[in-house]
Amino acid sequence: MKQLIRHFKGEGIKAQLLRGAGGSAVVKALNMGLLLVSGVLLARMLGPEQYGIYAFVMSIITVIGLPTKAGLPTLLVRETARNHQEGNWGLMRGLLRLANTFVFSYSLVAALVSAIFVWWRWGGLESAQINSFLWAIWLLPIIAFENVRTGTLRGLRWVVSSQLPEKIIRPLVMVLLMGTAYLMSAELTSSDAVQFTILSSLMAFLFGLVVLHKALPNEVRQSPPLYTLKPWGLSLLPLSLFSGMKLMDAQITTLFLGLLTTVEEVGYFRVAVTGASLVAIGLMAVNMALAPQIARLYRAGEIDKLQRIITMSTRAVLVASVPVAIIFIFWGKELISWVFGEAYIEAAPALAILCIGQLVNTSVGSVALVLNMTGHEKQTIKGIVIALFLNIALSLILIPNYGLIGGAIASMTSLTVWNLILVWLTYKHTGLKTFAFVLK
Repeated sequence: MKQLIRHFKGEGIKAQLLRGAGGSAVVKALNMGLLLVSGVLLARMLGPEQYGIYAFVMSIITVIGLPTKAGLPTLLVRETARNHQEGNWGLMRGLLRLANTFVFSYSLVAALVSAIFVWWRWGGLESAQINSFLWAIWLLPIIAFENVRTGTLRGLRWVVSSQLPEKIIRPLVMVLLMGTAYLMSAELTSSDAVQFTILSSLMAFLFGLVVLHKALPNEVRQSPPLYTLKPWGLSLLPLSLFSGMKLMDAQITTLFLGLLTTVEEVGYFRVAVTGASLVAIGLMAVNMALAPQIARLYRAGEIDKLQRIITMSTRAVLVASVPVAIIFIFWGKELISWVFGEAYIEAAPALAILCIGQLVNTSVGSVALVLNMTGHEKQTIKGIVIALFLNIALSLILIPNYGLIGGAIASMTSLTVWNLILVWLTYKHTGLKTFAFVLK
């Protein structure tokens, strides 16, 4: 026990990684618990139809907000970590100011264009989908600024604190709101659920501002902003293409299910995705702590140390993910019925399929993160382009014929192909092996 405590102390790479990964694991576990509770409350109180509308609308908002989430947070993590290490306070302030200006401008324009389009196309038509979407537009600026704050805090090595607003505060407020409505026996619609999401996101945003103010070094506030627009732009483009396509790949199945089948199918798929995401909880926790360490060690040329950290983290993640996947694959129907209700039992086969894809995902480790943090972000685009178009093609073929099952197969296949391609590209361009079963 004393030896374990010593490992967590100090300012060395190992201690920082252990603290970051350990803290992230706790935060992620709490996050998944809160999301599960809020998801269960939403599913039970809304029912498959209204829950499907809510999930479909949130997917559309995610796609519209891609330019503020795709690439920019990753660039902020990498450049903030480098500038903090080298004491380039002016560049740090300049990047933060530029990022805030961009996300504010884009979110404002996107919100106005979306509202005008809906009014022009469906003005005067009352429906749950339209009302929910009009409310959800208010999330665009909140989410945009949240992405900037998260990327900056991670670059400053405030790994755990960067996650608290989004991972803890927002779902906690959502649980409190939904729990209060449940105790009051209120009848909720998808529009009500979106409004609860807006309020919880706003509370998280305000909390995040306080954390960022505390974390930002005084030297940054005192230094005049400096800009290196060309290097930032050259890095941001491939990072944005990769992250944008990856986010699109994650949402494409939901969008096609909403367009080609029924909103109930969307609700079932949302339940399956919620369960399958628990398989990769360890990977997501490790990635939060590993990102700045990869950038530092690779820049310093300490490849052997970086390889050991990558191998250690991948194996630990896989060991944690296998039991969860086995439980969901073989007893998914019973768990879904017990947690979400018998109305969602049809999600069980999709859950099993998605868990297989998540097992592949965890077995190859932080493969995309390694490429992005070592300056090979252009290579990640190759894998995600293939995966995205494969997902689109399979979705168009399978969803009209097989519905929910077809969507799950398309999503699982896309995730598997993407991971395998990036494993090869990572080794080719960095010499690093991310696969869990590498012996050396």
